[in-house]
Amino acid sequence: MGKGVKAAVIGSVFAVMVGGAGYGAFNIVSALNDDGGSGGAEVKSGPPSGDEVEETSGTFFAAWEKGSAASASQYTNNNAAARTLLTEYRENAHITGVRITPGTAQGATVPFTVKAKVTYRGTSEPLSYKSSLSVVRGRTTGKALVDWKPSVIHPELRTAQDALVTGPSATPPIEAVDRGGKVLTKDRYPSLGPILDALRAKYGAKAGGTPGVELFVRHDGDGSPDTPLLTLSKGKAGRLQTTISASAQAAAETAVTKYANSSVVA
Repeated sequence: MGKGVKAAVIGSVFAVMVGGAGYGAFNIVSALNDDGGSGGAEVKSGPPSGDEVEETSGTFFAAWEKGSAASASQYTNNNAAARTLLTEYRENAHITGVRITPGTAQGATVPFTVKAKVTYRGTSEPLSYKSSLSVVRGRTTGKALVDWKPSVIHPELRTAQDALVTGPSATPPIEAVDRGGKVLTKDRYPSLGPILDALRAKYGAKAGGTPGVELFVRHDGDGSPDTPLLTLSKGKAGRLQTTISASAQAAAETAVTKYANSSVVA
């Protein structure tokens, strides 16, 4: 074979190799920029089907129950944020033994009940609450994913800066009483919940009580007082006199239940 022919053949082979390498590089870059890619399959669009909602929520719940933050977060559309909060759920809030019971889905929204336990330094208390999640379709992958919000993990988590924590409370508890000495509690007077939390944050250290151990929401983002969720050890409540009338409060709360979109204002 002549030199000219050899050079032409070698040049052709080199061109094919370069072309092949370029195609491979294009495929690698495309895959990295496509959140895992679709493997050549058609990317789904439109709202998730009922089967997809059931499967996605079910696999997410199963991973959450096992305490696998890394696995559960992969079924959400915000892997990093979900993984951080699910890790804190176990390590900072000390919540274990999670059992989740899903309710009947309403479209893409799945209500569910969580039953678990909170354990801190040898003391344990059962924990139970309700929340919900929605399943959406991933923008690039087309996969059905949990639409990530902090409230998925607990309804009292309002922003990305909120955190679940179990430990000594920041302030001692208070026993707030009305003008006649009647004890005011969140259970009996739900509309007083934020007010009682604010009074505790401001006067708890001055009312003569001692801190207990609680599961609470720390609202770092907006400066709001901590929201207590569960008491593991009570500490000692300080007594705090208020000018609130328990009877007037009860009457107001009864009245607003008769009208939609109404609230109690003082």
